[in-house]
Amino acid sequence: MNAVVRNLRVLRRMTAAEIAQQSVYRGAWLIFMLANICVPIISLLIWRTAIANGAQLPIDERYVTTYFVLLGFVTMATSSWMAGFLANDIRLGKLSTWMVRPASLLVGFVANNLSEKFLKLFALVPMIGIVWWIFRDSMNIPASLGRWVLFAFSIVLGAILVFTIDILIAALAFWMDDVSALVQARVIIAGVLSGSVVPLALMPEWSQGFVDHQPFRYTVSFPVEIVAGELSGGDLVAGLGIQFGYVVAAGVLARLVWAAGIRAYSAVGA
Repeated sequence: MNAVVRNLRVLRRMTAAEIAQQSVYRGAWLIFMLANICVPIISLLIWRTAIANGAQLPIDERYVTTYFVLLGFVTMATSSWMAGFLANDIRLGKLSTWMVRPASLLVGFVANNLSEKFLKLFALVPMIGIVWWIFRDSMNIPASLGRWVLFAFSIVLGAILVFTIDILIAALAFWMDDVSALVQARVIIAGVLSGSVVPLALMPEWSQGFVDHQPFRYTVSFPVEIVAGELSGGDLVAGLGIQFGYVVAAGVLARLVWAAGIRAYSAVGA
């Protein structure tokens, strides 16, 4: 328990320090978030045009609109950019400097992740608010506070899952010289299977069994579906159970791989 409390204190202080440091780049966050929301908006306009011209889709205009309006926020909130940096720290021996510190290197990456998301919210939320106002009459807005709470909880689980997957990939640098191809492959695969590119509801019917149960769905699409798709109570419970199961499984596997990597680690000063 003392170790947990200590790590939480360190995380709080490191997050505050990261916020102070990253706030220097306010203009950059504005540009990044503008780019982050442009793709969903373009996709939204394309799919709305397709529906208006008679395209027969398994989802309606309200689902499409709600999905893409929320997509920019959810992808930002669950994103992680750690794998490449962590792999380089392992490969170049920078991990050695953290091994004599009171907190894990991973705590530093968590602090960086939280601080950047905190600052990005200030740029992203107003943009999403403008888009919501424009399309407010064509969206599914649940009246139940409970559904929004589940939406927030699912986003937290999705963020943990993405972060843990990044640890797994980066930890392979303990045994491999270069994992950049794996990092890029994860980005491409996750972009499709998470629903960031196309809503998973539009995937071919023969693929639905796999698509609905693979882990990347629970990093982006499932949280959005809680609001956009108005999932039934049973589907919500089952989905949250699967999502939590993936988080636990990925967490246990990441811990085992990381521990094995630390034992095998060898670098100047290690």
